[in-house]
Amino acid sequence: LNDHVSLESAHWREAFARSIVGLLVRHPGFAGVHLNIEPMPSGNEDFLRLLEEINAALPPDKLLSVAAFPPPTIWHWYPNVHWDEEYFAAVSQRVDQVAVMMYDTGIRLPKLYQSLMASWTRKVLDWPANTQVLLGVPVYDDEGVGYHFPRVENLRGALLGIHAGLSRYDELPSNYQGVAIYCEWEMDDDEWGYLSRHFNRAASD
Repeated sequence: LNDHVSLESAHWREAFARSIVGLLVRHPGFAGVHLNIEPMPSGNEDFLRLLEEINAALPPDKLLSVAAFPPPTIWHWYPNVHWDEEYFAAVSQRVDQVAVMMYDTGIRLPKLYQSLMASWTRKVLDWPANTQVLLGVPVYDDEGVGYHFPRVENLRGALLGIHAGLSRYDELPSNYQGVAIYCEWEMDDDEWGYLSRHFNRAASD
């Protein structure tokens, strides 16, 4: 974390916020900015200060989005890549959108990953009140890294788990905005077809 950013430095945070505003001035067609700082331990107060300062500097019509970490789970014992409910809510209150990274769990059993996705779906939609939530799904094929097994963490498994979580609502939460694909440049025709058939269909289909 400290190799690339200095969240504890007010000077660094101010310069970073200023650089974002400059980017949006040069490219006014952008809807806003998306931040992805990893790892980000739950409870980091300097990150909250950064979000507040960026929000204060942004033009009023621009969105602030962040890559958010999923809730803690007994299936993944790495606290620096999970946010508890209090911190998830604190981040959500300071941004317009969270895209939850629901992958890199190291889980080796498809059914277990799908069950975790269902649980995470419910939690992250129930935690924030009004912030837009995108559910991050994995479509990359990293092999041999220990924290990701493509035969388990993939588009099909993620969507099955998300659908299971969403099915428990009588009506979809208003903060639910869909899924965020990571990373779309690794999508192949079969995956685009699966997404179209199992996620992008109209409700009346």
